[in-house]
Order: sequence, then structure tokens, then C-alpha cells
Amino acid sequence: MSELPPPPFGTVQQWGEKLNAYLQRVRDKLNYKINDARASEDGVLLWDRETQQVVVSHDGEWQGLGHNDYGSFYTTTTFTAAASNTAYPITWSNVVAEVHVTRDDTNTSRIYFDHAATYQVDFSCELYSTNSSSKSIYIFPRINGVDIPYSTIKHSITSNGESKVVSRSGIFTVEAGDYLEAVYAVTDTALTIQGSAATAFSPAAASATLMVTEVKV
Repeated sequence: MSELPPPPFGTVQQWGEKLNAYLQRVRDKLNYKINDARASEDGVLLWDRETQQVVVSHDGEWQGLGHNDYGSFYTTTTFTAAASNTAYPITWSNVVAEVHVTRDDTNTSRIYFDHAATYQVDFSCELYSTNSSSKSIYIFPRINGVDIPYSTIKHSITSNGESKVVSRSGIFTVEAGDYLEAVYAVTDTALTIQGSAATAFSPAAASATLMVTEVKV
């Protein structure tokens, strides 16, 4: 609950001292947004403890000013499917940054969101072929275990020893506690996801990378 100013009790001097102390305490603080707060006037700023962000009144609604949540992850694992035409999640072995977008340390394919918001997700991976047959990979996102419609990346390779990088960006709106996974399937298990070794002039390449950035609350 927001602190109320002192009532005018005692002498004028006593009340003035209490009022001055009150103003010193609250002058830089926002009032809390209570459940029945109405956004009837534009431009009012409040602190929403439930969503842990500053909100502003606009067009009759409270709009969040953003958490600036983000996460960056990569893996050096080589992913070889156990069977063709079967979906498998990509696991993230390394965390670069986590700010309210976090990897599950037990189930490392899952990236969890602490806040409800809209995020840009940037994904890339390096493919490698070990035979000369024509084969394809399918990569797509899942949220809470559910495949996202019209989200698949499909890429085909025919040459033995061929390496290709594929990438895709997307915008996803999630609720607090939701989790994201990147999933792949191949038509031939000779098509793998794997990085490149370091050379004398360049560092090693990750097999897959994932970056998540909040764009709108």
C-alpha cells in the first residue's frame, strides 16, 4: 500500500517537519497499482507489483513499459537423430546470459519465461551431411510442448561432407511460466546438427544458438 501524507496534527511546525520528511521519502517513488486502478487519464505512471514493471495509462488501459528480459544460449553438442522422420528437442549446453529468460537446468531443451510478454527469438544451427543422398531437415519451435503452426524451417542437402548454416527469427507472445523448445527431425540420419572445430585463425563454431529478446509487454 502507498504511504499516505501525515495528517495535520500538532503545531504547524511539527506538521511541517513531518510533511517535509514524508516528501523526502516518497518524492522519487511511484504509487502501487491497485486492483481497481482505472486508466481514465493518460500518462499516469504506477508500479505494478504483480508483473514487476512500471505501467502507464493510455487509451483507458494500463500498458507496461517493459522488463528488458533476454536470454542467450548455445550448444556444442552434435545432434544425430536416432531415427528418421522423428522429432527431437535441441538441448542447450551453455548459457551466455539469463535475465528472466532462463534455461531449465534439469531439462536443458526448455527455455522458461518469467514474465508474460512478446519476444523476438533468433535461432541458427550448422548442418553437416555424411552421405551423398538427398535429405532434409525440419526445425520448428514448441511452446509448452505444442508445435507452433506455420513455423517450420525446411532445408535440404545432397552432397557428402557439405556444411550449411540455417537460421530463422520469429515473434512469440507467451505467458509467465511458459517454456520454449527448438525441435528438429531429419529424413536421413546422415544429416546432423554439429559445429565446426577451431582453426589457427578462427574460434570453434557452436552447433546451434538461440537468442531471446523482449520486444513488447
